[in-house]
Amino acid sequence: MKTIKEYFTSSINHSPSSIIHSPSSIIHQPLYIALLLVVLLVACSTKNNEQSNTAVKEYWTCTMHPQVHMDRPGACPICGMDLIKKVVDENEQPINDKDMANMVTLSGKKQVLANVSTIVVKKENLQQQVTAYSYLDFVENNRKTISARFNGRIEKLFVDKTGEYIKKGQPLFEIYSPDLVQAQNEYLIALNNSSNSTSLLNATKKKLEIFGLTPEQIQTLEKTREINITLTYFSPISGTVIEKKVQEGVYVNEGTSIYDVAELSTLWNIAEVYENNLSNVKVGSPVKLHLRAYPGEEFNGRVTFIYPVINSQTRTVKVRSEFSSYGGKLKPQMYGETIFNNSGGQGLLVPADAVIIAGKRAVVWVKTGDGMFEAHSVQIGHSFGDKYQIVSGLNEGDEIAATGGFLIDSESQLKTGMPTGHQHNLNSSPENNADLSNHKDQTSKEKSMNMKNAKNNSSSESSIVRKGIIDLKTIDKNKDGKVFQDLMDWNVISDKPGKCPLCKMILKEVSLEEAKKNLTEHGYKTK
Repeated sequence: MKTIKEYFTSSINHSPSSIIHSPSSIIHQPLYIALLLVVLLVACSTKNNEQSNTAVKEYWTCTMHPQVHMDRPGACPICGMDLIKKVVDENEQPINDKDMANMVTLSGKKQVLANVSTIVVKKENLQQQVTAYSYLDFVENNRKTISARFNGRIEKLFVDKTGEYIKKGQPLFEIYSPDLVQAQNEYLIALNNSSNSTSLLNATKKKLEIFGLTPEQIQTLEKTREINITLTYFSPISGTVIEKKVQEGVYVNEGTSIYDVAELSTLWNIAEVYENNLSNVKVGSPVKLHLRAYPGEEFNGRVTFIYPVINSQTRTVKVRSEFSSYGGKLKPQMYGETIFNNSGGQGLLVPADAVIIAGKRAVVWVKTGDGMFEAHSVQIGHSFGDKYQIVSGLNEGDEIAATGGFLIDSESQLKTGMPTGHQHNLNSSPENNADLSNHKDQTSKEKSMNMKNAKNNSSSESSIVRKGIIDLKTIDKNKDGKVFQDLMDWNVISDKPGKCPLCKMILKEVSLEEAKKNLTEHGYKTK
C-alpha cells in the first residue's frame, strides 16, 4: 500500500499523456495534496506544544519565604503557609548584567493587574503640618469674680440669671449692711468737722470707696446728709455671668463670691502637641481651627504661648492660641482640631505608598525602561501629610511607582528568592550600604556561623548537633523515653529543653519512636 507521500510523488511524476488518459488521477490529485497539508500542520503543532511544555517550568513556593522551592503543592516547612504555584519560562535569557540583577520586568497586563501607577519626582514646598486635638477655654485675665466687700443681707437681685451679659456700672443687687451704715455715719461726722481734720474726712471717704460706693453715691450722701439703710451695688466690670452663686435674702460675709463673670470676646485654644512635633510649632505662627460644631468652617488664630512642662503620661505639651469669638460663635469648652503649619523650603516629596519600609531600610521602585523597575534604597526625612521627604537616593525627574510597589517587591522576591533588602547594587547612602552588607545572605551566614560555633564550642549546645549514626537511647540520659528535637534540623536532639544552635527554634518534646521516625524519613541513620 502506498503512503500519501508516494501517491503525491507518483501523481506529480505522471506524464501529461497519462493525465489525459486517466481522468481519475486528475480528480484525486488535489485530495492528496490537502491530506498532506493536514498531516504537516498536525506534526508542526505537536512539535510546538512539546517545545512549549519543555520551555515552561512550574514549581511551588512560599510568599513569605521565597527561597522555598517544591515540585508539588503543600505547606511551607518554615512557617506552614500553603505554597503557591509559580511558572518560569526557561527560554527567557538569564540576566548576566550586574546592573540588571535588581530589576523587575512587568508587562502592561501585569502592571494593570497589580494597579501600578507611576509619577515623576519633583521638588515641592515642604509645608509641615501638625494636627492636634484641642478645646476652647476662657482667657484667664478676662475672668473676674464679684464678691461681697462687707457683711450684709441681699435684699434684691437685679441680675438674677446665669449667662446674662452685664455692663460696667450696671446695678447688680441691693444689700443691707450694718457695716455700711456705720461707714456712712462716720463720713457724715467727719464731713461736719472737716474744718478741724481734713485727714479724717479723706480716710472715711476712702472707706466708702473700698466698700464699693461710686463717686455719684458719695456726692449724693454729701448733699442729702442722710444715711441709706440699703445700698445698690453697681458692677465694676463688663462681661457675661458664668455663674450666679447667691439668691435674694441670703446673708453674705465679707469675701463671699456672688457672681463669676468673664469677657468672651477673645478665647484661648489649648492644643495637646506631641513632643516630637514641637519643633514645628512656634510662638507667633498662624494656626487654623476646625470645630465639630461648625463642619466645613475654618477659624484663624495665632500661637501666643507654649507651656514649659511636658505631660509625663501622654508625652504632650500644651500650646495656647488666641481666637476671636466671632460674635459669640466660638464658646468655651468646645472641642476642635488645631492645625499648625510650618514652611521648610523645598525638597523632594513622594507618596507614602511609594516607600516600602523594611526595618531600618526604605526602598522605592524606579522605572528605568518600558515595564522595567529597579529598587533604590532611599533615606527619608519628615512626613508631610501623606508624603515623605526624600533626603537621598532619588533625583528630581526620576519616574517611580506611586502605587503597586509592594506587589513589585513581591515579584522581585519570588524572582530572586530573597527579600528586596538582600539584593545587591542598590543606589543607597553609605549608612544604608552598611545595613545592606550586614544583611546579605543572612540565612546562610547565620547557619554557617552557628555551625562554626557548634564545632568550636565545647558547650552543651554544640553537643546536641548529632553526626553519623545517632543513638537515641544514649541521648535519653534520664531514661524517660522522650527527647527534644528540632523540626527544621532533625539531627539536633537534646535530652532537655532548649533552642537549636543552628536556627534558634525551640526544640519540641517527642518520644524516642517519633524521633527515630523523623530521622529515618530525612535520611539519617539511627541505632
